[in-house]
Amino acid sequence: MADVGAALRAGVLGRCPKCGRGKLYAKYLRIADTCGACGADFTMADSGDGPTVFVILVVGALAVPFVLVLQLAFGLPLWLVATAGLLFTAGLSFVLLPVFKGVLFALQWAHGAREGRLEK
Repeated sequence: MADVGAALRAGVLGRCPKCGRGKLYAKYLRIADTCGACGADFTMADSGDGPTVFVILVVGALAVPFVLVLQLAFGLPLWLVATAGLLFTAGLSFVLLPVFKGVLFALQWAHGAREGRLEK
């Protein structure tokens, strides 16, 4: 098992969990096939919908108080509160998705997780 702490740092930064130097992503949320620095194969792991679930939980926990404070403390019009809440939610989701995806990928890498197979 690899060093989990180093893999997590690499995941948060969007770097290769093996060497910590190469880019993890080919595009915004598309994980590269291999590391450009060390050649590590990234096709072995897939975080699937896991990061989305965690982002929904975190963003929801932050967005609800944000909207409540805007409405109750400042008495802003509903259309302005809704717009601010939507922008806050979308922006935070946009920022957190690659971070959570990188962290879950790094955890899979550090623990050597592979696709499940049935033995026959």
